Amino acid sequence: MTASGGASRNVTSESDNPRPGPEAGTAGQGLFRAILAGPGHTLADAFASLERPPHVERVLRHPTRDLIGTRVAVAPEEGEGYWEFTRIRDEIYVVVANFAYKDPRVELVPGDGLVQFNFKISGDLTLAVSRTEPLRWDRPSLLVWSQPEGVDISEWTAPRAREQFIVVSMRPQFLARTFLPAGVELPEPLRAFADSAAHELSYCQHPLSSQTLEVAARLIDNPHTGPLALVYTEALALELMCHAVAGLSALPAAPAERYGDRELKCLHAARAILMRQFAPAPTIEKLARSVGMSKSILTRGFKAVFGETIFDFSLRCRMRQALALIRDQGWSVERAGEAVGYAHPTSFATAFRRHFGMRPIDIRRRQGESRSRSPDRKS
Repeated sequence: MTASGGASRNVTSESDNPRPGPEAGTAGQGLFRAILAGPGHTLADAFASLERPPHVERVLRHPTRDLIGTRVAVAPEEGEGYWEFTRIRDEIYVVVANFAYKDPRVELVPGDGLVQFNFKISGDLTLAVSRTEPLRWDRPSLLVWSQPEGVDISEWTAPRAREQFIVVSMRPQFLARTFLPAGVELPEPLRAFADSAAHELSYCQHPLSSQTLEVAARLIDNPHTGPLALVYTEALALELMCHAVAGLSALPAAPAERYGDRELKCLHAARAILMRQFAPAPTIEKLARSVGMSKSILTRGFKAVFGETIFDFSLRCRMRQALALIRDQGWSVERAGEAVGYAHPTSFATAFRRHFGMRPIDIRRRQGESRSRSPDRKS
């Protein structure tokens, strides 16, 4: 059985997966694979075409480190923003996304045998991992993804959602050889991703630490130009990988409990309520009644399937919502705190700093500084 807290899910064919609605299908011109190489191509195909797509703003090369990078602008009639692609030798592929499309975008994602570490800052993207429950990736989090060759899925974006994320991809052998100690048994959360012979789609999703979030934001806001920008991307991509591997290695082994379709639907329904109800946060008793489960089964099952307690998940959702309101919407600290269930700004500021490692007022200041800079960097 698969759990988004870290177990494996078997996807047998693309036809088994849920599809976007008709309105998405009519506007589905694809995402970066389609932009770079055409629909149905793999990530490796896309990176082999870095110099040929339309709307290329720049192509960079490092003279000695075998680095190549490209920035591709979103066409004005389709939205705004850009994609940045960096190939680190033939070992690591880095995608930096910072865009908002006017309409939904749909893309077929062919299985390519790579392991992807996806660091999300903002946005709303959905992956069709099963018929029962598509995976909605709409909160700051780390999504680790392993998609074997021959296992194809679809993904789609919400219209006008500001997508900011980083994808660092590599072969399972490179992951094991470079980031995991030789001769030591692999930590359970990483075992499925370092197995080059795996035949099942595996994924796990975990919250971003404040340190990882900071590094990801610095990479998206890369201040350098020319070859130095490539070296900076290489350094921060490796730092993100170190944080991700260390964090996953420290996780406890997943519990052995299994849940049927009804229990999983109830647990996902509970999770969906927590993701949208911030003030007041629902009590466990009310949540259990809403989804038709006993309090004890809900509490135990939520931890088993999603890898964290109801309280921790609810707090994380509320803090991420507050972060988005302050950073993206320009809300005051007091107003954002009230929106996520805090009656007193001081209590909210304390909880926010404990969660992210920084004060909410620091986020407002940083956003003001970011807006004062020009978004375009010349190469």
